[in-house]
Formats: sequence, structure tokens, C-alpha cells
Amino acid sequence: MASAMAASTASGLAAAVPLHSRARRCRNATAVCSSSASATAASFSARRPRRRAAAATAAARSPSVTFVDVVDEAVDDAGAAQKPFQAGMPDVTVFGVSHLTNSFEAAEHILRTKPRSVVVETALCKEHAAERGTAFNFAQIFAAIHVGGQTDADESLKFITRVAHQLRLEAHPLETSPFWENMKTQLPAEPLVYAAAFAVDARLVFGDRPKETTYRRLVSCPTLAELDQTFGNQSARNYRLLLPDGHPEAVLRPPAPGDAFETVCIAERDDILAHTIREEAARDGAPGAVVAVMGADHVAGVERKLSELVASGGDGGAGEAELAALLQAPETAADDLGVRLAITQRLLGLRCTESLVADANAALDADLSALVGDDIIAFNATSEIYGSARMLLACVEDSALLDAVIGGVHRSDFGEVLAPMRDVRPSRGGSGWSQDALAWLRTAAGVDLSVLQGDGARGK
Repeated sequence: MASAMAASTASGLAAAVPLHSRARRCRNATAVCSSSASATAASFSARRPRRRAAAATAAARSPSVTFVDVVDEAVDDAGAAQKPFQAGMPDVTVFGVSHLTNSFEAAEHILRTKPRSVVVETALCKEHAAERGTAFNFAQIFAAIHVGGQTDADESLKFITRVAHQLRLEAHPLETSPFWENMKTQLPAEPLVYAAAFAVDARLVFGDRPKETTYRRLVSCPTLAELDQTFGNQSARNYRLLLPDGHPEAVLRPPAPGDAFETVCIAERDDILAHTIREEAARDGAPGAVVAVMGADHVAGVERKLSELVASGGDGGAGEAELAALLQAPETAADDLGVRLAITQRLLGLRCTESLVADANAALDADLSALVGDDIIAFNATSEIYGSARMLLACVEDSALLDAVIGGVHRSDFGEVLAPMRDVRPSRGGSGWSQDALAWLRTAAGVDLSVLQGDGARGK
């Protein structure tokens, strides 16, 4: 079982991950529309695996996804109505969706109710994602692209405006039109939401912070030990996901306190999304409700933040100064930068889809390019160690889980064998890598077949 865990090696190769039908929550991914309906549908279909998958890359500097768990069932199809922040404010409904699969309930709710604003976690395109609160209006964008001849518009934006324009020409109710029936079988949830918002002239508001800010905060805000511990938490979680249904060790644990990914990539963004929703509800303008659409992992946290804002009359949650800090990318950490970047890349490879890993690599490219001397050595060495199956196993601190993963019959001594990997972990006082650990890893992976040659020859 240990060898079944997907892991990128120094050469960028990855072992295959066994698959089964357990449903798990879908992690963040970016949905991108192509320039035509057929190409878009094909592109999205390729991006929405219903089971975990492994992938490999030849570029050691940009390690690919080694484990992705996707859940279709962990979505809020019906939407959840929120209490008003203050008397007279518009109604707010929150939808949780899978970023990779077909679900059309949120979009059809928009078509039926015609809200004034739709707040989304995932931006439609790069321009939309430039900063929190960026709002797109269909009439202005359509006129600029399809009437004014703007040639440098993002292909995804062009495609969605064409879909919305065609939808606006359909007979009402739009949600029962033949064109809509066709589109909702081809596109994932969020592109349908974008098109629906444009079709009813709702403001399409980017509610999150730019992804680049989140990635840079993940590299620099935690301590090195916290970043390493987060990697370990994710490795153990992935092994639990690989165990068969009904296995006593297959039960997922709640996120550990201080988990850097949960703090930076989930909780902080929950706060940001909640504030954007509140601001949009408080905005003066046309009558109508506010609909918020986000990944299913954010729903519980956003609803909790919204409840705090309601209880305080709209003044709770993060203060203005705290919110401003969450929107800022910190200065890149100067200490152990090569090690930090390597662990962050490997962590995202365990947690996220390939498109998000590619986004992160692009966002951190300037830091990677700036590495010199010892930091380059540290990055390459740490990436090799943290990309190995032995480090993934060394991160499993629960002895019962380790026994289950390696197929041991209790009290296996394999945990002791992995000591060279554990000893370099910053959460255990190590530096992330060592020459001895690298030498051990490279030699331990070899198999000496010479001992079999003599016996084999005599056996014939």
C-alpha cells in the first residue's frame, strides 16, 4: 500500500494512485472557458475527474499534482438563505458548488430570481481577479468586445458573453429554454453562474482576494515548522482517503489547530468572502437580492462569518485594518526561502488540482528565479525529499494508520526505518533536508538483486 501513494520523485515521475468511489470534498480549482462551446465543454470535461487521479511532470521545478480528491456530493444544491444584516437590506443566498463538476442549481436560481448582484469566489478571468470587489457588467463588456471590437479580451470572457447573449435571446423562462438545457449539460457550475448573471443583468462581483496573494501568504506567513506540519497533516489525510470504505483508519480527522493551509487558504478567505457579500448587500442601487457562489469547502466558514456580521448589525468579523492585512501579500520570507518554496509546492501538489498548482508556480516564479547559491541547493534537495513516498510515510505519526497503509500487522518496525526522513522535518527540529538524508533516500530506493543470482542459477 505504501508504494500506492502517489509521489513525485526527483526526476518528476509519479507512481499511480489506486482509485475507489469514496466521496470526498472537492478542493479549489480554476474553471476556464475556451473560445467555443464544443471546445469549452471538452476542456471542462477533461478537468472534472470524479475520482482521485495522479499526474506527473518532467519539470522538477514545477512538480505536478500527485493526489486530488474530488467530491460531487459535498455541494449545497438548494442554497442557504441568510438572515439580513440589517432591516431593509437585500436577501442573501449562499450556494456551495464543486469547482469541477456539473451542477446547475445555483445558476438556475439566478435565472429565476434575477438578483442584483452575484458574488463569486472564482473569478471569470484574470482581469476579473485583479482585486476583491471587481464587478463586471454584461452590457458594458459585450459592447466593448462584440461591438467595439476589443481584441485583447480574455477568451473565457468572450465565450461567456456569447453564451449570455444567446441566452438573453431565448424565450422566457430562461431556465427552461432549449439553449439552457444544452449548456447545463456541458459546463461546470461556475461558468453557468457567470452566464446566468450576465443574462439577467446582475453585477458579477469577484469576492475573494487574488490567488497570488494567497499563495505568497502560504509561503511566508507560517513558520517553517508550521508549514512542514501542514504537509504532514495533508499526507496523513490522503492516506486515510486511500483506505477502503469501512476501514477504522479511513475516518477523516478535523483540521489540526494551526494548520497553515486551513488558516491561509480557507479561514482567511472565508472572512474576505463574507465581507464582500456584506458590502454588496449594503450597496445602494437597484432593488434585488444578492447571491453568493463559492466552493463547498467555504460554505460553513462563510455562513459562520455572516452570522457574526448579522449579530453585530454588520460591524462584526474582521475589522477594516485586519481585513486590509488579509488582502496584502507579505514580503517574501528571507529565512530558508528555498525550503519554504519546496515544501509549499509539494503541499499544494498533495492538496490541489493541477490547474491550481500551475497557478501557484506562476505566482511564485519570481521567487524561484531569485534563488541563489545555498537556497537553490536547499530547494532542490527539499523538493526531492518531500516528493518521495518515504517522506509521505514518515509524516504519518499515527502508528495504527501507518500499519494500515503499509499492510503491517501491528507494531511494524517500518516507522523506525523512516527515521532519516523524520529527522530532517522542521517540525522536529530539522532543516528540511540534509546530505545524509538525500544519500539514504537515493540508496534505500535501490534493490540489490545480486543475492538472487546464485540461487536462481542453481535452481535451474
